[in-house]
Amino acid sequence: MVSSRTSVSATLKQDGLTLCQAIQRPAVLAAAALRVMHGGLYWSSLTTRLGLGLWADNNQFKDMANCLRQWASSFTVLAVMCNRRSPLHRDSQSLAEWFDILTSVGYYGPARMKLPNIGIEIAYNSGVMIGTSGRIVRHGVDRVNGDRVSWVWYMRDDVHKFVDVPRGDYSKYKSIIADAFYCS
Repeated sequence: MVSSRTSVSATLKQDGLTLCQAIQRPAVLAAAALRVMHGGLYWSSLTTRLGLGLWADNNQFKDMANCLRQWASSFTVLAVMCNRRSPLHRDSQSLAEWFDILTSVGYYGPARMKLPNIGIEIAYNSGVMIGTSGRIVRHGVDRVNGDRVSWVWYMRDDVHKFVDVPRGDYSKYKSIIADAFYCS
């Protein structure tokens, strides 16, 4: 089914190719982390991206097709937040089976990522990457002194559904170990 709402995001319409090229390195790092943490979701999301690219080409959405060719992430969404406090929350747009990747970069004082329902608090220093089910695990970060940028990579189920790609299952410790041995 073709949706009239399917289009390039407003941000990517401005200068999408330049933006997609500029974020390729962090996108590949997040994709590599997802491949290790949740191989099934990684492959499902790559299949989704390929399906969306074929749909864009077939329906002559040239801007979308061009952006998708440069989009290096296995995730369908990137949210960027600057110098923002993030109160404890769960991500209602995410699925419980899926992992989100959160990365913090910049020059700032001590920061802590709190994950209270699993009893973890992490030093959220510049360069730290966290993978978790944002739907299940409550998480938040207090305001910090300095300049901090958070990159939050996640997926939208409606995009997977649009190109008819199954969601993928929960990540399992056994499958992570098996994948590690298979890759070496």
